[in-house]
Amino acid sequence: MERTLFKIVDICRVHRLEETFIYELYRNGLIEIILENEQDCIDEEQLPLIEKFSNWHYDLELNMQGIEVVSRLLERIEQLQQEVRALKRG
Repeated sequence: MERTLFKIVDICRVHRLEETFIYELYRNGLIEIILENEQDCIDEEQLPLIEKFSNWHYDLELNMQGIEVVSRLLERIEQLQQEVRALKRG
């Protein structure tokens, strides 16, 4: 299965984001950056995450620590919901 990669500079231009924001997400373990042909790229599957995090940051004015906390809490809620569904099944 071939994956589609987008250059960070292109993502930032299209979505009007600062490159530093993308690299902060990476440093905080919220997204992955892939080096392809000496260019930093993002897998297309991560674009919805970047859009969600940028909305939280720019619209809700969450700082990077806030984004990380909310993201981890939502992941944990999803895990717990999956466990409840599994327990209900059987």
